[in-house]
Amino acid sequence: MRKMYYTLLYYAMLLMGRWFPRPLLYWCARRAAEIRYIFQPNLRKTVKENIRIVLEYRKTTRGQSYTEEELHRLVKNAFHNFGVYLADFFYIPRWSNRLIERQVQIEGIELLDEHLAGGNGVIALTGHIGNWELSGVIAAILGYKVTAVAIPYLNSSVTGICNRIRNSQGLEVILTGENPKKLLKTFKENRVLAVLGDRVFTEKGMNIKFLGVDAVLPRGPATLAIRMKTPLVAGFFVKEDHGYRFFFQRIPLPPPSPTEEEKIDFLVSKGAEVLEQVIMDYPDQWLNFAPIRNL
Repeated sequence: MRKMYYTLLYYAMLLMGRWFPRPLLYWCARRAAEIRYIFQPNLRKTVKENIRIVLEYRKTTRGQSYTEEELHRLVKNAFHNFGVYLADFFYIPRWSNRLIERQVQIEGIELLDEHLAGGNGVIALTGHIGNWELSGVIAAILGYKVTAVAIPYLNSSVTGICNRIRNSQGLEVILTGENPKKLLKTFKENRVLAVLGDRVFTEKGMNIKFLGVDAVLPRGPATLAIRMKTPLVAGFFVKEDHGYRFFFQRIPLPPPSPTEEEKIDFLVSKGAEVLEQVIMDYPDQWLNFAPIRNL
């Protein structure tokens, strides 16, 4: 019964994304987010704790103080932004180059061209920030060959719906747990491999100080970069007042080291530093609704 409910819900959202004008789609998404905010107090508590960690770290590193009122506002905004994220996700089939020109400010994408010139692909590290799904889709529309690593839903029908949306704009998807040869194929084909780096799903991860607290972050992206000799960059797609900002940043190469593990640890740490800065810039667009603190 539960599986059928979620399948019907996602089909309904698929149709809404296809036919509703964006203002109406956003209105529906925000109302649904408000209901979720009211009726899921445990989730609200987790989001509040995560954003408090961000604000405390920002206060320590940047000297920016905050009030409880601001924290409360950012928590509500995070729920609204997650609703907008879903609305934008189901709107994916309607994106075009013309819409990108009108609404997306692109910065640093030449880093992809620079690294792809080496012929061994590039790994784009991102996080649950802004709309990570749109980052791969927009890059694909712009002509890049992009493969994204995604987590399958418990409901296979919902996974199929989401992959159909992603594939509609030429984005390839590899689900975690699939044949590792698919990952190797992305490098042989000189593709962009998009991966999330701010939450562990299927691996043990690396214990690290992240946003000033003990956390566990994935080692997979850094491990792939070292073992496949593939460059690692960071890329993000965030919402601004009048559109979107799609930007890339360098992640330094590891210094010469006698061990592979030290190189991997270096890349995880440097990737975490980039993620921290972007999360502090956009705390209410960090949509990681799981506890970040490693208790």
